[in-house]
Amino acid sequence: MTKVASPISTGGAGSDYEKQVGAYYLVALLLQSVPRGQDAGVTREVRFQRLYEGEPLDDLIIVSELPVGEAKLALQIKRDLIFGEKDKTFNEVIQACWETFKSTNFHIGIDRFGIGIGLYSKKIDEYYQSVLTWARTSTDADDFLKRINQAGLANNTQRSFVQLIRGILDSYSGSSVTDDEIWNFLCSMVILYFDFQRDGSRDYSYSVEMVSHLLNAEKKAESPQLFTEVVNLAAEANRTAGSFNADILTQRLQAKFSLLSPIDCRSDLEKLRQESGFALNDIRVDIGGLSLSRTELTVSALEKLSEASLIEIVGLSGVGKSVLLKTLVEHQRGEGPVLVISGDRITGAGWSSYASTLQLKQPLNKLLIALSGSFRPAIFIDGVDRIVDIGKRAVVNDLLRTLAAVPLSEDGSRSWTVVFSAREENLQEVYRWLNWQPLGKPTRLQVPELTAEELQSVVKYSPRLKPLLSLSQLSPILKNPLMLRLLEDPRMLPNSGDLPPVATEIEISKVWWDRLVGNEGSVPGRDRKSSLLRLGKQVVKSPGKHFTVEETVPPESIISLTADRIIVQDSDREVYRFDHHLLEDWVMYRLLDQRREELPAYLQELDEPLGLYRAVQLLGLALLENSKTANSWIQLIEQVEQASELSSRWRQALLTAPLVSPRSSELLDKAEQLLIADNARRLIELLVAVRTLEVMPNFSLMSPFTEAELQSSDRVMPLLMSDPIPRWSVWQPFMGWLLKRLNNLPVGIRPEAARLMEIWQTKTPAKAIYKREIGEIAIAWLEEEGEKEEVRRG
Repeated sequence: MTKVASPISTGGAGSDYEKQVGAYYLVALLLQSVPRGQDAGVTREVRFQRLYEGEPLDDLIIVSELPVGEAKLALQIKRDLIFGEKDKTFNEVIQACWETFKSTNFHIGIDRFGIGIGLYSKKIDEYYQSVLTWARTSTDADDFLKRINQAGLANNTQRSFVQLIRGILDSYSGSSVTDDEIWNFLCSMVILYFDFQRDGSRDYSYSVEMVSHLLNAEKKAESPQLFTEVVNLAAEANRTAGSFNADILTQRLQAKFSLLSPIDCRSDLEKLRQESGFALNDIRVDIGGLSLSRTELTVSALEKLSEASLIEIVGLSGVGKSVLLKTLVEHQRGEGPVLVISGDRITGAGWSSYASTLQLKQPLNKLLIALSGSFRPAIFIDGVDRIVDIGKRAVVNDLLRTLAAVPLSEDGSRSWTVVFSAREENLQEVYRWLNWQPLGKPTRLQVPELTAEELQSVVKYSPRLKPLLSLSQLSPILKNPLMLRLLEDPRMLPNSGDLPPVATEIEISKVWWDRLVGNEGSVPGRDRKSSLLRLGKQVVKSPGKHFTVEETVPPESIISLTADRIIVQDSDREVYRFDHHLLEDWVMYRLLDQRREELPAYLQELDEPLGLYRAVQLLGLALLENSKTANSWIQLIEQVEQASELSSRWRQALLTAPLVSPRSSELLDKAEQLLIADNARRLIELLVAVRTLEVMPNFSLMSPFTEAELQSSDRVMPLLMSDPIPRWSVWQPFMGWLLKRLNNLPVGIRPEAARLMEIWQTKTPAKAIYKREIGEIAIAWLEEEGEKEEVRRG
């Protein structure tokens, strides 16, 4: 039994660090915000040095109020702590965590315990924290330990941390702890870094800024003195094993400061937490039941999260952008609440309308303050490029403008981070409407395709996919997580001897349509296809939006399509969406194909929604891939060209279709007849499209702008696009095709080809592919022009 000590001895009367951390939670108490280390509830009471009450982790007990009941966070505060089995202090802290965990007063899944540390550790932040996140996001102990122990999913640092904790607990308890116990223990544990010992402390600056919201505008200059007084009260409570609730703390401070009453955000915070949960639940993270952790990618993302104010998660369709965003959200929830907005779930026109839909009562700026207690407070927007409605875009921009108006520190040492996911090809459009300028230069996080090691982990879990690895033509498909998940379904590839061509997205979509949608189960495949096309007729009018089910669609088809996760019902409403936007694109392209002979009129009838761009591109791609000639593709382009009232984007979508296929060189060969006709007019158009559309903004050009000038996107975006960054996945195969035949093409294309070659030469590394070939072509052209000049003079 632990001997009860005097509060003076346990309180460490001279510990500045402990009292500053205590003051941090007292600020949360004054503001009635969510306490750091919990992801729900508002701070109701802060208790100091509770060993005499039998609390093993006695430094701080933070009680928060939930919609039903309460939650406790028990913390041991250590300025410096070495995480290792031979460190006596660390062993004692973990033993105290175990006693807290095994207490009859501890509620698993609600209460948390852990350590507040004063020295930053990259290993803790990037690897140990990820172990705690994995525990919280695993379905059970077996799922968690399988992920931790499987090579390729977790690394040795993560495994060694679990072994370290387990070893200490085994030794202390005198027997082996069960798998369920170690899993629940890690689910409940938090490790929180407070930087009060650091010069230019962000936690100090944040605390001073937050208490300023409790003062009248003319008294805000007194916020440093107010926080100092809060620290003094924390020190007093630390010495005397005291405690504070909001009323008592406010009364003590009112003697020196006139404080405003905090706004009660409890109900609104719970509604935002539920909405964030709905958005996250829409994101499927497994491949046939296996959750790929992609540890090194996550570590890289966490590094960027600690450094940047605006992070763009970009990549190809189906590569796992939303999954990475969800992983970061789950990591952040270990520290505090997180606001998640889904581009598919936003409603209304502007924040006020969206807030009304969610039945929020408090102003946005007050809600942001209540959500800001984490060391790196962040807001996540999944699928920002799928927000095409002007009113919905206003929701996001209202949020970003309010963020800029609610600073988290006067010196800028702490700020909000906004993380969004988007398809790489849509970034240009996103930055045209997104109010990104107050957040500064974006940091890009490129989500790659699966590595060979990750692919092997999937195959090990699902051996039926193994025969596909030997087929080199499938490489582009197998490295894409979504495509791999679709192929994992036994109905897609019933046996290894029955392999249809699945080397491209179009081929995968055909197999999906014929074998999965058309599967003959309890509902005939013909009926499932017909029902999906009827639903598609709703979606094609407003791509990306949820849809309702009309009476003409048989209920049994909806049940069947939902069971196969082709469509998904909203968590709290009788509305549906496609399980992945890629599936939505596939259905829309099939619907457009049905109206191909009258496509221009149909697009006009639909009011030319921007969200149809990729479906039109897929239609063009299918016409090229599925025919021996390019005649159907040519006819459709000519048909669209003749409809002068149509936006030029549809011609561009069809013209660039060959570029988005892994068979782009083959398809460009097939399309060459059309491209070089009429003095290569359409090839020149394609070159312009590659230069202007298949590029991303160059944010390195931001430096000349003042903060005021950055607010005008009319000036900024043209400059950022004046020297853009190519989308290499499109440019590299296209340049390879172009350079091989450039000297045999009409000379009229040379000015535009030269622009592409110049961008390639200036934007690629010194020894990049095609640099030498471009140089040789340029020299030959110069020599040719010189000979012509001599002829003219002679």
